[in-house]
Order: sequence, then structure tokens, then C-alpha cells
Amino acid sequence: MKYLTQLMVRMRLHRRRSRHLAIVATVAASLLLLLFFLFSPHESTGGLVSNPENDCGWLPSFFCSPVRWFSPKPVSERPVVPYKAVNSGSSSTPLPNPHQDKIDFIQSTYNGARAKRLLLGHEYYDKIMKVIVEAKPMCKKLEKYKDGHILAIRMEYPNSGNVFTEKYLSQYLQLDESELSLMVDSHKFAHDNLPDSYPEGLYRGDGIVYVGGGRFNWLALLSVRSLRAQGCQLPVEVFVPTLEEFELELCSRIFPVMNVRCVLLPTALFGENLPYSKQFKFLGYQYKSLAIMLSSFENVLLLDSDNVPTYSPDHLFTKEPFISTGLIVWPDFWHRTTSPDYYTIAGCLVSKTKLHPAYNERAGEFIERETTDDVDWENILFHDRLGTIPDPSSESGQLMISKKTHMRALLLALYYNMYGPGYYYPLFSQGAHGEGDKETFLAATISTNKPYYQVAKFLDALGNIKDGNFNGNGMGQYDPVMDYEWNLEKDKLRKKLSGQEYEDAVAKLTSPKILFVHANFPKLDPWKLFLDQDTVNEKGERYRLYGLGMKVRAGTDFEQDQWNYMYLLLCDLQLKIEHFKSIDRKALCLEIKAHRDWLVSTEDSLEKTQ
Repeated sequence: MKYLTQLMVRMRLHRRRSRHLAIVATVAASLLLLLFFLFSPHESTGGLVSNPENDCGWLPSFFCSPVRWFSPKPVSERPVVPYKAVNSGSSSTPLPNPHQDKIDFIQSTYNGARAKRLLLGHEYYDKIMKVIVEAKPMCKKLEKYKDGHILAIRMEYPNSGNVFTEKYLSQYLQLDESELSLMVDSHKFAHDNLPDSYPEGLYRGDGIVYVGGGRFNWLALLSVRSLRAQGCQLPVEVFVPTLEEFELELCSRIFPVMNVRCVLLPTALFGENLPYSKQFKFLGYQYKSLAIMLSSFENVLLLDSDNVPTYSPDHLFTKEPFISTGLIVWPDFWHRTTSPDYYTIAGCLVSKTKLHPAYNERAGEFIERETTDDVDWENILFHDRLGTIPDPSSESGQLMISKKTHMRALLLALYYNMYGPGYYYPLFSQGAHGEGDKETFLAATISTNKPYYQVAKFLDALGNIKDGNFNGNGMGQYDPVMDYEWNLEKDKLRKKLSGQEYEDAVAKLTSPKILFVHANFPKLDPWKLFLDQDTVNEKGERYRLYGLGMKVRAGTDFEQDQWNYMYLLLCDLQLKIEHFKSIDRKALCLEIKAHRDWLVSTEDSLEKTQ
């Protein structure tokens, strides 16, 4: 009898253990399935990639990454040197306990080759920052204006009687002889002492870079989700400006599965004790040039966190125009308003005999022109002259740069941005609309005599109609590869045809598609869009943010895609994002679902391909 009792007890324990194992297996399988659907493209798993630095081999990232979370690190992967992450505050102040987990995680990401690269970078960046500190302009901030700030004029509008000649552009920001001389000295020191190369092993490969932090963490996540859904396999780095903005859940669990690495900017730049770490107070516009320099990639596509690709940009790195120029910039709406004094400061020789190719924003093309003796140099647009930064002004929501060919230009742009608010932003824009970092990269490239490509296809103003008026909500920027090929074909046609024959032939060509939607105002924050009545008014009437033409111009119902991703990330998977921490998740998801369903129901109203 005792034997039978013991046997029955063993059988009950066995059945209970089996049930527990079954439950664990079911939960694990469900987790893997969710990860699979989250990070795979719409049609296939072709976009699922493992981090090239891991040892997963053939395993896709949706399986490999969760396994690595719980796997002990081999001895060879552990940090090779003692290392401590740096808080954005004073290094002498002990960090509060809530940050310790972040510090431990950041420390764990620097091991093996990556730890060595960090130390190599610190030595290199120390030299760069030393040059920039010593190059500080010795004059007061440039803020004397003769007739106030200049009024920017859109490229597609007439000049309203004001031609941006050298004389006209010289009427605004005023520098006296002493200020001009001191600015020349500062620029020359930076230009002559910043390196044009970097240590071997510091950078490699191609990748995409974002600047995150605060609400921009959410926007970067949404943009990356779009990339991965479209099959983009490029690695991504998201730079976080401060330790307080570093989201542990996002950076340790969510992003790694998507082949995205979070980088704490002060750690990457200064480590613990570099002597120049306290001499700079970085502002928003300055983070971009820092992020490009600090990224591990040799070739970089920089995207603002509120910039969303409509299809994969992988091809941009392997085709013209990037492979022959090393820098691609995209147009902004405005004529260039740079002060002529900048060219004196930078030592640029502005020609009085040669002109830039003529830009036609309506046709989306630059056309070479011959200089004739009857050019009225006094009254011609100043930025039509060779040696200046050509029209149109630049929009820096996206930028491509090769460090191999443009390293000094990149570092000179960093110098411009470090002293931007007080000196170079006024010189580049003279207080005009959009003053900031946007002109610094092309200006530095021209100052260092490096090649560049300006996308010719003019950007689209994306928006909707409210109360009978156009309401701008974003910018559509075009594929530079398609732009390059389109303009090559037009050049061939121009040599054979003219007039209406030429126009008819051009109309048959495949025109470029929108590759980037810079959703800068308002941003793609579903709850704020709801509260501000950008997507639905008090009557319950809903709006498309970008009008009815996106499917034709971008090849996809862009808005429906974004609200699908929002629902997946915030509602299906219930991801913990700090930006939405104080918002009732149920109410948020009800609104996302309501707008998503409305977008689906109105898909037939979108413009159709001709």
C-alpha cells in the first residue's frame, strides 16, 4: 500500500511538471512568433538580419537576438579594459540608483573589438575637439543687422523685386574689419588643422544614423519599423544625447532585435576623463554632425528621427551619384541667403567669369550654361556665381556622406555647428527661415573643394486642405538614384530634341519617386495629433495628413502604413515607450485603431496611377 501511494504521488508530480513545461514552451513559442511578425517585412522574411558582429551565423535576428539576451558572454566578448559610462552631468556627482541598470547595460555593449574601437575613437576625437576649442572665434557673437533679418523667398515664387545680388545680401548681417579678420583667423585655423583622414579600423561599412532622445526615441522606432518592413538590411545606430533620455527597455530589448544599436553620445565622444568634455554645451542642431562623426559607419545616411522612408534606401550606397561624389544633399524651399562675408572668411574665390549650372525647380534640373561677355555681374544672383554655395538652400532632414572622401568636410561642418548659433548660422542664413545646421555640410564641402550632388527634383510640400486652405504637414524628398538617371536621360533628349517634342519625350520618362517623408510638423505622435485635432476635428471628421497623392508619388499608402505600425508597436505588442508612459494605453489604442480603420476605408479615394 505504501508503494502504491508513493507511485501515485510521483505520477501527480510528473503530470504537474509536464504541464509546467508545456506552458513554458507555449509562452516561448508565442514570444518568438510575435517577434517574427514585428520585425519581418510585409511579404517575406528577407529583411530579417542578424547583427554582423554576433555569432548567430544563419539564424535570423528574430530568433538569434532573444537567445543572446539570456546567454552568458564568452570570455573573449567581455570588456578588455575597465570602462564606465558617463552621465551627462558632472562626473564628480554620484549617479542615482535608477541609472545604474543603464550604466551596466552600456558598459556591457563595449567588449572585444568594439571596446578597442571606443578607445581609438577617444584618442582621435580628443585631437579634433582640441582643434575646435582652439579655433573658437575671438570676437563677440555676430548679431549686428543693418536692416533687420533678411526675408527668405521660396524658389518657386518671383523675387518680388528683390534680386539676391552680392550688394543686396550685404545689407543685412554686418561685420566690421576686426570681426572679419578674427573670423578669418578662426576658420583658417580649423580648416588647416582638422585632419582629412582617420585611424584605420575606426569606421567601416554602410549604415543609417538617427539622433534620438525624449520623444525622438519613439519617432526613431517608428521610422526603423518602416525600414525593416520594407526589407532594408542596413545596420542602424541611434544616438541618445543624455543618460536621462536613454530608455533601457528600448535599447536593450527592442532595438537589438531590429539590428539597431543605441549609442550614448557623451560616452562615445568623451569617455570618462577627456579634458575638453566640459567646454561644450551641445544643442539640438549640433547633434547631427556629432552623430555622423561618432557613428561606426564609413558611409552614412543620416535621417532625422521624424523622417520616414517610403521604401528601402539600401541601393543609395552602391549606385550613382553617391559612389562618385561622396555627398548628397536635398533641396529646401528657399533661395540661399548666405552673407558674402562668409566666402571671405572661408577663403572661397567667387568667380566673376563663370556660373553654376542654371537651376529650374519646376523641371527639376540643373542645366550647364556658357558664360557670355554680356553677363551683368553686378545684378546677377550672387549664388549663381561659381565658388558660392549654389541655390537652392539645403534641407537636412536627410544627408548622405562618405567619411573616406569627405572627412575634413565633415569635421569642418562640426566646427561650423559648434559655433553655429553665435557665428555661422547667422552667416549662412542671416536670420532667414530655417536657420540652423542645414547649410553647414554643403558649405564645408565647397570650402574643402570636394564633390557633391544636389538632388534636382524639387521637394513636394505635403499636406491637406482645411477650411479651403492648404495646410502643410511635411516634405517629400525624392530618390537621388532615380533623380540622377532621370536627368541623364533628359540630357540625352535635350541634345536631339527641342520644344514640344522634347517636352513630350520627357513626359514618357519614369520620374523619380518620393523616398523620404520628412514628417516634421506635426510629428507622427498619434496622441498629440488627436489632441491637436490634426487627424480628427471636434465633429469627428477625419483627415489625411498628406493628401490624396501619396500612393502615386511614393508607391504606397504611406499614412495607412504608419498607423498600422503604430498599432502593432503600441497596441498589439504593448511596447513600453517612455513618451507614452503617462497616456492611457487603452484610449490611445482606440484612437489609433479608429484612424487606421478610417484610412483603410478611404483608400479608394487616393489618386490612381495614370
